[in-house]
Amino acid sequence: MGANRFELTAGACAASSFGLPFIHQFTDATPDLPYVAISLHLDTTMLTRVMLNMPKRDDRWTCAVAAGELNGLFGEPLARLVGLLNTTDDIGLLAPHYETELYYRLLQSTMGDTLRQIGQRDERFQQLKAAADWLASNHNKPVNIPDLAASAGMSVTSFHRHFKGVTGFSPLAFQRHIRLLEARKLLAAGSANVSRVAYEVGYVSPSQFSREYKSMFGSPPVADLQRGHERR
Repeated sequence: MGANRFELTAGACAASSFGLPFIHQFTDATPDLPYVAISLHLDTTMLTRVMLNMPKRDDRWTCAVAAGELNGLFGEPLARLVGLLNTTDDIGLLAPHYETELYYRLLQSTMGDTLRQIGQRDERFQQLKAAADWLASNHNKPVNIPDLAASAGMSVTSFHRHFKGVTGFSPLAFQRHIRLLEARKLLAAGSANVSRVAYEVGYVSPSQFSREYKSMFGSPPVADLQRGHERR
């Protein structure tokens, strides 16, 4: 996730303070022991309210993604929250309490510094998030780094340093990662050809696209295109 690699075993989780590009691979799942996961979109308002009711802590700059174990005190409220699916009449009354406790425990965990970024009103963090969101939404367009830095209210040097500190990527590497992930989705869907995909995600050189695609995924784009055709 981002520029970070995590090996998560059963009972572990990852949290992100804003959207980062990611790829994943399952290594142990079998038909007899299937992989089961839960994705929870955090409520910023609730998270901020919980933060305000906790002892004040100094804000620390940290990467926008962290991993930890969901066991003991951290896992119990999540288990109760999920368990409400078996007693749906209780959801309206109990779910907000379980969710509040879950946020409280997560903020106490090793993932707390990363999650606190969501509720912080730090202007610089919000500017970096806006820049990352723009790059993700406009991955197929040319980017002018000085203009992007200016929109974030930073010098180019400061923007590079802070952007990489939070995302793990330089701005251009972040955009390239998004482009290649989008290209892989198009190829897996059986798109027409590799060159068309390269142009669609923002590359001007199909040969450069193929080199960077293979470097990131370990196989050339034509191989994934072929697999996409075979699944159709």
